[in-house]
Formats: sequence, C-alpha cells, structure tokens
Amino acid sequence: MSGTNRRKYHQNGENRGRYVMVTEFMMSSAAWQSLDGNCRALYIEVARRYRGPNSNNGKIPYSVREAAAALHIGRTTAQRCFEKLLDRGFLKIGKRSGFNMKGRVATEWLLTEYPDQRTAGTFVASKEFMSWKPGISFHSPVLNIQSPTSEPPLVLRRDRVA
Repeated sequence: MSGTNRRKYHQNGENRGRYVMVTEFMMSSAAWQSLDGNCRALYIEVARRYRGPNSNNGKIPYSVREAAAALHIGRTTAQRCFEKLLDRGFLKIGKRSGFNMKGRVATEWLLTEYPDQRTAGTFVASKEFMSWKPGISFHSPVLNIQSPTSEPPLVLRRDRVA
C-alpha cells in the first residue's frame, strides 16, 4: 500500500466490509449483563447472518450444531445459550425446526434489536431485552433470598456495658 492514500482506501464503501454492531444501550442492559461469554458470542454469530434493513430478520437460519462448531462448545452448551437468548429477549423463533421435519432445515431466528421483516406493516423493533428483569429464583446468583426451609437470620447485638 505504499504510495496510496490509506484514508481514501478506508473511505471507499466496497473496502469497508461487513460488521456486527453491538450498541451501547444493549450492552448496558440488565439482560446483556446477565449473559456469559458463550451466549454473547452466540448472539454475535447469529447477528453476523443478518443482512440489514428489509432483508432477512426473522429468517436467519442457525442450528445448535452450527453454533457448537463455530464457538467450539458442546451442543448442550449451545442449546442452553439459545435458550438464554430467548429468555432474555434477544432472539425469537421465526420458524421452528427439528429432526422430525422433512429436510435438514435449521431453526430460523429473529433479532429483536431490529424490526421483523417477515410481515408487511409497521417496522418497529421490539427490543424485548430492554424490559427483562432478573427473576426471583432460589438459584439466582443475583438475588440474595433465604431458603424457604431455613430460619430467619439471627441479628447479633452487642451487650451494653454500663
């Protein structure tokens, strides 16, 4: 590249390439903060297949096997990551698939960050992940709640010395 203007090269639209944008408001959401690294990487892998406005949102094919191979994780871990992304509101199922369906077709996904392009009408993104709150669960690492079988915590007091 000696003798060429680097700035001009990078401003040329065909040389920029594709990218996945992860917005600040999404990364600062409680839903994103609750995800582990595998789930975040899976979201980025699914988002890589999104082709932009008026294209394929809701029709993004990605299987558990593909995810496991791409992320170098087990299939059960990949399945768990898909379930977390569904639970947190980052993904919706556009078209379900499975072994009992004819032909080897992967499940098709919808990114809630972008408008659903399967139907005609208002193109508004639902962004369901923004309204996700950690649920109250005995196994939740975020909340500190008592077991239903345990006694209330003891309050320790200092005796007053006169």
